[in-house]
Amino acid sequence: MTTSVNTTKTNMRNKQRGASTVDVMIAAGFIIGALVLTILIYPRIVASKNISAFQVDAATISSATERWKKARSNYTGVSIPVLCAQNILPKGGTICGSGNNGTNTNSFGGNWTVAPASNPGLYTITGTLPNDPDVIAELADAMAPTTRGNCQSATGCSTLSTTATAVSMTY
Repeated sequence: MTTSVNTTKTNMRNKQRGASTVDVMIAAGFIIGALVLTILIYPRIVASKNISAFQVDAATISSATERWKKARSNYTGVSIPVLCAQNILPKGGTICGSGNNGTNTNSFGGNWTVAPASNPGLYTITGTLPNDPDVIAELADAMAPTTRGNCQSATGCSTLSTTATAVSMTY
């Protein structure tokens, strides 16, 4: 009798060993699934963060440009180096950069420029996107309402223009 009881206990133990292997495989599947999902959405998260930072920087440059004008009759002579030299934008900051010229300082690794528009009573801010040109259309739509034309989208907006690697906004 003792032999059959031991055999039954051994058989039960062998059946339960497979259950723990299945549990580990299910847990591994969930972990791998979460990792794959994270890898797939990470570029989208980075692009959203960069667009947000671009909007903040453009607003900061716009505000600084308007402060620079003060009692001047127009925006003739405004530029990023001028704004940086007069400490309207912080020297060496995230917009001026180490050269105080706006080079390679925007969130997409591109340059910032500000210059008088064809009507010197207005100014144009341009941000280049050399490392992520695929986001130009989305960025242009995000920036259109901030421009002088207060456009709903970039399409048909006379105060916003794009190239393959840049967005220019007139204020």
